[in-house]
Amino acid sequence: MLADRPAWLPTDRELAAYYGHVAAYPYYRLQLTQYIARLLPAEGPCQLIDVGAGDGSLGGVFQRWRPATRVLGVETFLRQRKWRFDAIPLVQFDGARLPFPDASFDCALLSNVLHHVGGTAAQLAVLREVRRVTRRRIIVKDHRARHALDRAKLAFLDVAGNRRFGASTAGDYQSDRQWKEILDALDPRAVERYGALSFRNGWLERIFGNELEIVFALDF
Repeated sequence: MLADRPAWLPTDRELAAYYGHVAAYPYYRLQLTQYIARLLPAEGPCQLIDVGAGDGSLGGVFQRWRPATRVLGVETFLRQRKWRFDAIPLVQFDGARLPFPDASFDCALLSNVLHHVGGTAAQLAVLREVRRVTRRRIIVKDHRARHALDRAKLAFLDVAGNRRFGASTAGDYQSDRQWKEILDALDPRAVERYGALSFRNGWLERIFGNELEIVFALDF
């Protein structure tokens, strides 16, 4: 079960004002933010690496409002300045080797990233590299595809969500069985899976549902 919404997280109204024009669908962005916030350590200092940080806005929430938090974003593709925040430092990397020593960060975040890096083997390789630089917890937000229709819906959503930024719109979406294979190979000490979460409402929920979304907390 997810922890309660942390007291340090501002209201949805404040978050919506912070995200501004980069949030094409604010409900999704606000739900994502509060779910990730609830998976971060409840208190104490936290060094967080945001892998595939995009515009840097999500990591910026945690650096700005969570006490004693430092966030570093890494990206293979740096967006144009008009689509980026200056909330956290962003470092470009080659998608294979993170330029940091072992165990450099308390936690790592991969939000809607892994499906862009290739098939099962490539996604596992990225997770292993993230594991190398992470001491405690890896938070993964991604997608699950049960059949061809799910993959078609996810492909459409990727184009709608990423094309305007010039970011990748290609995706390899894993089934529940494939996710289990990836996580078994990574061998975390504990895995929490969250699949009954609300990311869409209204007509978007009726068309796309929420079954396409999955969140994992991996402890080591």
